[in-house]
Amino acid sequence: MADARDTKKQENGSLVFFEQLIEKGKEPPATFVEKEAYPDMPALWYYYYQLQGKALKKYLGSQKDYNYSRDDGIMPFLENIAATKMGVSVKDRWNPMDIVMVKKSKEREITKNVEKIGDKEVDPDAKLEELNLYMADLLRDKIMIPISLKGLTKASTVAKLEEANVGGNKKSVKFKLKPNSLKCDLDMVKPPLFDTGEFSLRFFANNLEYALQIRSFRYSKPQTGPQTDITPKSGGAKLGKASSKAIEEFLKKNGMQRPPSPVQDQMIAVDGKFTEVQINFWVKFYDRIKNYKIEGQKVNWDLPLELGDKSSSFEKNLRFGLQNFSKDRNTLGRITSKLHTLRQIEIYYNISRMKKFEEWLGVLYYGAKKEFSTLNGPFIKIF
Repeated sequence: MADARDTKKQENGSLVFFEQLIEKGKEPPATFVEKEAYPDMPALWYYYYQLQGKALKKYLGSQKDYNYSRDDGIMPFLENIAATKMGVSVKDRWNPMDIVMVKKSKEREITKNVEKIGDKEVDPDAKLEELNLYMADLLRDKIMIPISLKGLTKASTVAKLEEANVGGNKKSVKFKLKPNSLKCDLDMVKPPLFDTGEFSLRFFANNLEYALQIRSFRYSKPQTGPQTDITPKSGGAKLGKASSKAIEEFLKKNGMQRPPSPVQDQMIAVDGKFTEVQINFWVKFYDRIKNYKIEGQKVNWDLPLELGDKSSSFEKNLRFGLQNFSKDRNTLGRITSKLHTLRQIEIYYNISRMKKFEEWLGVLYYGAKKEFSTLNGPFIKIF
């Protein structure tokens, strides 16, 4: 995973490449990108910039005369207004833009209009909604273009581009759970480590298939709360992590609460010192949920459970892991992630019983796309 310094170089590399391609009409040489933004740039990244640039050029057509912003200019201006005047505490929950392009002739007018919106004596959410509507108009007219850059791979031969939060009929997307796709692996394939398969499923958004998984993404930190990650299986854009705000709003509306994080869960000891009461709670909890059906389907627990090469049970695996967690730095994190996931399975079961599972998939889908609310800002995604 790239750290913040790598991300800055990569995104500024995109910015420099875009500016030369759009304004000068030709791709800059790799040496130029290295000099201006990305010293010692891997050759693969220049290839990524070429793919991104082609997608952006196709989207813009003959449009040019833009300023390009990341570390200074209109992008940090927008972020500051949203944070100080509109209650935005996490920028990416509002708008995952990495670069902003703005018409040179319109930038001063836009900043004045945004300042006026920020200075209104109304609720911060109302100001943010007005800002989003204004930015959506600018994006549709290609006057100001916030850009979210998603990862490409060595196998990529083309980059795709799509608009987000500029309007459109979400009701036209139909969601459905893929048959026989519910899985949660409770084996210990390498004792004392639980296998990494937490709760996962596949679903369809119209005809496109997606893989959903709930797990911790930092096993070395047992207090880390698992996240819901959604990835395409048919060539679409990686959606990312579903917004906790979108999840919480849906659950609250339906009389439920999001499962507590490992550090807040009274039945989890993030230091590994589980009591008999806590262990017995989880043994009984698993026994209760193991035959639950979600949308008429049972969870595949990879039965019979194994402890290395021996037949086992959930209780034996849990006790073995807790007795030996000091032998591997990721053991305790896998245990706390797995236990949190069991609570998530119960949530999914209850939502299914309420006949709201398709709606729930939509919440997760749009929550991952950052398109779940009028408080989400407009952008284009290049992926």
